[in-house]
Amino acid sequence: MNIFIHCFGQVRTITNEAKLSIDVPEGSSITQAIDIFVKKFGEELEKLLYREGKLRDFYSIQIDRNNVRNDELSDTKVEMDQTISIIPFVSGG
Repeated sequence: MNIFIHCFGQVRTITNEAKLSIDVPEGSSITQAIDIFVKKFGEELEKLLYREGKLRDFYSIQIDRNNVRNDELSDTKVEMDQTISIIPFVSGG
């Protein structure tokens, strides 16, 4: 099944794409889809997004522009043609 990943910040720098499509098995969770995405782009992306095997807390994950809390990523299933956005939190002043 085809879904889309919308990339921002350093994720976009690594992938050289603002939005790309990936194939995931039917019934995949957001976590499984992100894992497939990370494997496609390798160690640099893995180090950026993960710490100790878990998605870092300073990324906001959205599915079709709706926020999904980190503790809900494994339980939230993706459907055909949905878009997962990986958005880094921005800080500063």
